[in-house]
Amino acid sequence: MFRVSQWTLAAAILLVGSEAMAWSTATISGTSGAGVTAQDYTWKDWGGGTWDKRHSVAYWDSASNAVKVARRDASSGFPAWSSWVTETVDSSLSDIDGISVAIGKEDDAEFVAYVDDTTHSLKVARRVGGTAGNCGFLSQWSCETVVAADVVNSPSIAVRFDSALDNYVVHVVYTFEPNSKETRLGYARKAGGAPWSTAVIKANAGFIRLASDAIALDGSAPFVAYDEALVGVQVSQFLGPALGNWVTTLVDANGGASASMDIKSNRREIAYTSGTASSIELKHAWWSAMTGAWTVSTVDTALGAWDASLVIDDALNAHIGYRKSNAPWRAKQVSGVWSTTGTVTPFAAGLRPTIQVDTQLSPDKTILVHSNSFGVIQITSE
Repeated sequence: MFRVSQWTLAAAILLVGSEAMAWSTATISGTSGAGVTAQDYTWKDWGGGTWDKRHSVAYWDSASNAVKVARRDASSGFPAWSSWVTETVDSSLSDIDGISVAIGKEDDAEFVAYVDDTTHSLKVARRVGGTAGNCGFLSQWSCETVVAADVVNSPSIAVRFDSALDNYVVHVVYTFEPNSKETRLGYARKAGGAPWSTAVIKANAGFIRLASDAIALDGSAPFVAYDEALVGVQVSQFLGPALGNWVTTLVDANGGASASMDIKSNRREIAYTSGTASSIELKHAWWSAMTGAWTVSTVDTALGAWDASLVIDDALNAHIGYRKSNAPWRAKQVSGVWSTTGTVTPFAAGLRPTIQVDTQLSPDKTILVHSNSFGVIQITSE
């Protein structure tokens, strides 16, 4: 069933150095009590000046015990964002531990990965439209159990359309504990209508909690960034052809938490946090194609939470979303120089921030999705 949400605008003040900039903060109505959230954005150029774009936010609704997706779209014919429409994906749950969402660029198909906190199973839902989905009566979503037991903490999902299959290849990374003494980093892949295949990226690992945007694709090859307790921030790269053939590189032995990754035009970049609870730092690392090495720098200090989210825009500038001073912040790198922008929004906003960039129309504009202390999802837009 569709539910149309309305924008509730609030003033926002942003400071960049000595400058003040006016952004807008809006809420997605009906999201009071929202738990974990994730977002994705895509746009497609159909040629001849025709384009469309979609922005989706997946979240856990603790009031109704359901996984839900709110979405809006726009097109060359109607370039302003539409009102939000909210759908229930899966209401058969008592709670979840982590959520991630991906939009297929070819036809705006949505995919949501989440962990059932009761059965400790990894599930993936795909929006099929109509009423033929199996997630519930007359559902527009089809749900699959990918891993039936032992899955813990949050997953991360990415999709890529394969023209040879005329369908999507879905990639999911997750953590699982086959026994009380071992954590493993796992990988699941589904190519079109084929069954799911799974493999272990790293066995005998320390504690790992993935960000919703920890996975990124370089062409068809998945990469995942993560922090492992007592080891540090690492990046694992799929080599193939065997599903379990991965190579792992240590990026920062002093990191961190909430590692987020994006890849575009051979640029591989991650953002994460490190330090202590009283002194949290925001860090950034980029990979050099020439040297094969990662370079680490500190972007900001005195953060208010461990969350960080990174995206690369069309001009190959990195944007990082994070929380500081009870508000969502954005750090942006242009020509190697970082600028940080803090927002002042009502009701202690900025919880669980994620970031995307609206690249259509020009210029690129940052989108920060976060929650306030009442569990209301807010959208702060440049």
